[in-house]
Amino acid sequence: MKDFVIGLDYGTDSARAVLVNAHTGEQIAEAVHNYARWSRGEYCNALESRFRQHPLDYIEALKSVLHGVLDGNKDIAPYVRAIAVDTTASTPCLTDEHLQPLSLKEEYKDNPDAMFVLWKDHTGVAEAAAIEEACHSSETDYTQVSGYHYSAECFWAKVMHLLGTNADMRRDARSVIECSDFITATLTGTTDPKQARMGHCNAAQKMFWSEDWGGFPPESFFEALDPALVPILRTLNANKYTCDKPYGTINREWAEELGLNSDVIIGCGNVDSHQGAIGAGVAYKTAMINLGTSGCCMFVIPNEILQGRIIDGVFGQADSCIIPGLVGFEVGLSAFGDAYAWLRRTLAYPTVEILAKSNKIDPETRQALVDEVLDNILIKLGEDAAKITPRLDAPFATDWFNGRRSPDPNQMLWGSLMGLRLSTTAPELYYAIVEATALAMKTIVDHLAERGIVFDAFIGVGGIAQKAPFVMQMLADAIGKDIRVSQTKQSCALGSAICASVVAGIYPTIEAAQAALCQPIIRTYTPNAERRALLQKRHDMYRAAGKFTESLL
Repeated sequence: MKDFVIGLDYGTDSARAVLVNAHTGEQIAEAVHNYARWSRGEYCNALESRFRQHPLDYIEALKSVLHGVLDGNKDIAPYVRAIAVDTTASTPCLTDEHLQPLSLKEEYKDNPDAMFVLWKDHTGVAEAAAIEEACHSSETDYTQVSGYHYSAECFWAKVMHLLGTNADMRRDARSVIECSDFITATLTGTTDPKQARMGHCNAAQKMFWSEDWGGFPPESFFEALDPALVPILRTLNANKYTCDKPYGTINREWAEELGLNSDVIIGCGNVDSHQGAIGAGVAYKTAMINLGTSGCCMFVIPNEILQGRIIDGVFGQADSCIIPGLVGFEVGLSAFGDAYAWLRRTLAYPTVEILAKSNKIDPETRQALVDEVLDNILIKLGEDAAKITPRLDAPFATDWFNGRRSPDPNQMLWGSLMGLRLSTTAPELYYAIVEATALAMKTIVDHLAERGIVFDAFIGVGGIAQKAPFVMQMLADAIGKDIRVSQTKQSCALGSAICASVVAGIYPTIEAAQAALCQPIIRTYTPNAERRALLQKRHDMYRAAGKFTESLL
């Protein structure tokens, strides 16, 4: 019974690890590491929708969280059987011929284009449009795996943008690697692009890889887009590996660094939201909503039920994504928690720019006050927003602060606030933005229902699901279904631990590991019929406001 596994989760702001007993599901230890350069805003420009992360942030986080769960459990370390990882996606980085990110070279250490291009980076909007048009003109429309659209959040748009706008990158790049594959390659010491085992979910949902057309689209497709893509394409391993498959074993340096045995298996990498779905207990008819900086709704359908149908308007659809053997889907919002964070930053402006710089009080007290305000703004707004009596003529919003992901992706759209009066309060603004994110999720659920895809219930995970009852109740009211909140606070890391237990051979399938290791439900939000009726009318306003926004572009 002495079998333990580690799940690694690389999110937008931080990385975390959980050390789990592979038989009981007991979480022995947890560690979190915030990305230092990212937290300082380096290499990013929100006005340009440019969001980049330095590989040193990832490497430092890897050491920190693995030491964090192992250093206090040296008696357990010899019994760690496997490690699996998930990361944000699509988050690629151009590399040299040895899979070293160009940003690790001295001449590129401060060049944003040599960094990992974070999932929410939208600098490749024009390239995404060109790729989408090429797909629609092709004999095979490769966008069928992404709802007949292609997003600037996806792999080839980002790679094409970097190669097309940066002459140095175009000259020096030899290959490209996704963030999840970078972590697994680092742990195993893989330096040959052809030997790198690319995670199936990324390839199938973000990169046009499919068995139906023999892997990636033909070189002629990429040649017509930009000839510089072809040599990059040729370096990529033609095979793709699902999350239940081993990548290799930990290399000697990392084993010695961490005090692990040299036979610890490293699992193939996966997308964070997909792994979160596994950790939450996703199953047919039960969808998972991962509520963090963005909002991802993940679900699975047996192929015999789907019968090969392609669902338009989704962000990703592919066989064996999420759970091998089932068709996996991803839909969601490009900004969920990020929309609330925008309001927090806006309201905190005088705190950050005036109070934090005041010389009227001593520095220690001043900083304590600033921290107290920043830590409690959204909590207080949520408490007061919950007391507001819903009404049809209240302020309302659209949620596209970072464009729209699903249905029908459009990264050029912007968020809005409408119906404002001199009497409008801060809690009413918060109410409007929360309502907008809930109505956006309702739009997605309605879109799927119109195509015959319905759910019995949803499982909510992520920090918002655990800490924001007002948000969760609004979601339940909007979509008209129960939302169950999982006990786990680290669903993505737990999902990675579940996958690690399968690659270690402790369980035969992901489903068997889920049955043993998933955490129980601790709360259920049931729709409020009265507010749901009002939200139906408010949804009409939301959609009208959205159409108005689109008409301006």
